[in-house]
Amino acid sequence: MTNRTRVPRAGHLPCVQAAQPPAEHTRPADTDRITYQAAAVYVAAQIHAAATANPDPAATLDDIADALPEVLPQVFTTMGTAPGLAETLLPEVTDRVWAYTVVEHARAEAGADYSYVFELLADELKCGANPAAIRTQVPGVLRRVYAAKAGA
Repeated sequence: MTNRTRVPRAGHLPCVQAAQPPAEHTRPADTDRITYQAAAVYVAAQIHAAATANPDPAATLDDIADALPEVLPQVFTTMGTAPGLAETLLPEVTDRVWAYTVVEHARAEAGADYSYVFELLADELKCGANPAAIRTQVPGVLRRVYAAKAGA
């Protein structure tokens, strides 16, 4: 009896088949769109973070959202961003900033006791949730907050 183990020869593993590389690597057609959306999520989240540092985030976001169509192209030009990217990002960022604005107005309306609920909605936006879906959810959340306040 020997204590030696059998070592397979190079390139000959008994149970493992060698994986074949794909014939050609193709890039998904919508990679650029996904990249732009990710950039918009980041930019809008940074705008929201800056707005929440102010005493009235909802009013600040209103002002920012109104100014975005004029200011954002100038910012992109100053930063040397490609004009096509700026044109694509503007509606995406604006849409997200308006969603944050709706959330912050609802947070102010509901009061500090229910602020955490709207923080969850803002966090969903930060994670890339559909801004239209968040804007649609806000009125229902406010109704439930009012019902909870009335029942308390």
